[in-house]
Amino acid sequence: MAEPNPPNHTQITTINSRTDTQTNSTQNPDLPITVPTIKLNGQNYELWSQIMEMFIFGRDILGLITGKIRQPILSDPTYGKWRTKNAIVKCWIINSLTPDLIGNFIKFPTPKGVWDVIATTYFDGGDNVQVYDLKQKFS
Repeated sequence: MAEPNPPNHTQITTINSRTDTQTNSTQNPDLPITVPTIKLNGQNYELWSQIMEMFIFGRDILGLITGKIRQPILSDPTYGKWRTKNAIVKCWIINSLTPDLIGNFIKFPTPKGVWDVIATTYFDGGDNVQVYDLKQKFS
């Protein structure tokens, strides 16, 4: 008989990447995307942020939450792709929140805006790894 998952166990869901409009040229479109199903509930920011950051980094678009990938001007030919990736990452972040938290963050127009306000709201300053990461991102 299989043992039940411990309370802090993070489950993952696999979806077919052919339905993922975010796939870029550095990724094999035939590989499945593993989407974290952990939900930020206001008490688990440390774990949630690390898992979400790894997931977004693994899709090679971490710059959308760090600010290294900037919004191009509207007339730039890359604007449409940027807007699509922006919406996808924001959706991933919003969908990883518990329903009672979504309304607090959905109105921010970029994933970086959502990410930064979540960090400001829930980061307690007690995790040395997160302190180091935040210093690296903002320096």
